[in-house]
Parts: sequence; structure tokens; C-alpha cells
Amino acid sequence: MLSILIPVYNQNVVELVKSLQTQCETLDIQFQILVFDDKSNEETREENKSLSHEFGVNYVELSENLGRARIRNRLGRMAQFKNLLFLDGDSKIIRDDFIAKYLEKEDQTFLAYGGREYQKEKPKDQKLILHWKYGSKREALDVKKRRIDPYLNFQSNNFMVKAHVFKNLQFDEKVKGYGYEDLLYAEKLKELNVAVSHIDNPVLHNGLEPADQFISKTKNAVKNLVELNKEGYLQNVRLTKAYNKLKRYSVHKFVIRYCLAKEGSMLKGLLGSSSPSIRNFNLLKLLEYSRTIDI
Repeated sequence: MLSILIPVYNQNVVELVKSLQTQCETLDIQFQILVFDDKSNEETREENKSLSHEFGVNYVELSENLGRARIRNRLGRMAQFKNLLFLDGDSKIIRDDFIAKYLEKEDQTFLAYGGREYQKEKPKDQKLILHWKYGSKREALDVKKRRIDPYLNFQSNNFMVKAHVFKNLQFDEKVKGYGYEDLLYAEKLKELNVAVSHIDNPVLHNGLEPADQFISKTKNAVKNLVELNKEGYLQNVRLTKAYNKLKRYSVHKFVIRYCLAKEGSMLKGLLGSSSPSIRNFNLLKLLEYSRTIDI
């Protein structure tokens, strides 16, 4: 009935898998949990090896790093049941009825997205605050807000899709590294008139990254966005719309010059402040977008 698909890269997923296993067994359903390790470090693999002996779990260590799109596609192709539940390895289950909530929707929609949450309290480690603050403000949207623009507010961290839908539309493997593969997938869903149903069934994002790593991954995401824009995709995402609006009113050069002048101080504040500015983070994204698209 349900295939749970978890790509893993340097994450301990033992607790995640066991909580999912317990819920499936309590519901007395047919299930499989596929855990594919995307060439993590040895410490992570040792931590997760015990999953090989768990009922209903297939733990596989890949010999090469496939990346976010390719590993999800491989998981989807290996799944055997009609419902595919994709979960990121840095998820934590926070509802006892998490699986049940998804199964309630299995005859009502082709694809359901459950959402994500971040911890309520500010991290004690100052390096993690930027990721936590940005995620809390921009990604942890309640279901009412997500439904305002169901495709733009889709993320790939926690969704269930029918196997036949995924067979016909998989993640685009030309998107390398981190960033925008989920919104590209959503845009193609829209083109095929496959509705994204938003439900109140979040997981906790349990993998905050230090500010320098988060900024580096964000820059990679911006580069992905520029390449997709050049191919005609994702013209309506916030960053692209903001840049195009500035350009339309012929003020983009002024804004970029301002960002260049303030880049050092903004970056210092994001890396070293206990209250990093999301406005400055967005300005740095705009600057990176301008640099990349004008090359």
C-alpha cells in the first residue's frame, strides 16, 4: 500500500525510520521503507547500518553520489506500492497519526504535500540561527498560506504521490546540487494539470546548517535558478520576479551597486550575528542572481 522513500546524505535516520515503521505496523498496512545512502561518510553509514535488520526496511549504500534529483528518481523506480511517500533524511516525525493522515488522502488526490516546521526556540549555536530564522519565516508556512499558491509553495521534503504519476514525471536530473529541483517539479506538475494538495501534516526539519554552509548552498541554488530561467522555467519564483521588476523600472543597476558596496558588511552580519537580517540575506541572493545572469 505504501512505499516510504528516504534519501540520506550524512544523516542518522535510525530514529526517523523506526518511528515510521511503528506507525505502519500499528495501522497494519503493507509497507516498505527504502533508505538509500548517497555515499555518506563512514561514520554516518555505521550509524545507519542497523536498519538492514529492521522489518520492512531496505537499506542500500550507493557506490556513488547521485545528488538530490537522481537519488529520488532511483528510489521511485524501486518502489513497489501505489503510494510513494518521499521524506528527507533530516526529518523528524512529530505526529502520531502522520502516516494515517496521508492515507486518508490516498483516494482524494494524486499528490499531497504535508509541510515542514522548524523548532520554536532559537538555536543556542549562533552559527545555526540564519538557517533557522530563514526557514521559520519562509519555509514553515501553515497550510492556509501554502494553499494560496500551491505550486510555488511545494517542497520535496515531505510529500506523497501516486506511483503512476511519478513514473510519468520524475525529477529533472539536469539540476545539479542543491536548489530549485522541487519548484521545477511543481511547475511541470502544473503543466500536466496535476493538482498539488496541501494538507496539515508537517515534519520537523531537523538538519540546521551553519551559516557559511547555508549561504554556499544558497549560491548554488541561485546558479541553478539562473540556468532554469534561461530555459524558460521558473519565471514566477520570488527572486526572478524581484530582479525582473527592478530591471523593468531601470533601477536594478542602482540596487546591485548598493549590494556590492554593502556586501562585506552584510555577509559579516549573516555569519556572526545572533540576529541575522533576512533582508540582507535576500539582497545577497539578488546580488548573486545578478552576477550569474549577467555572465
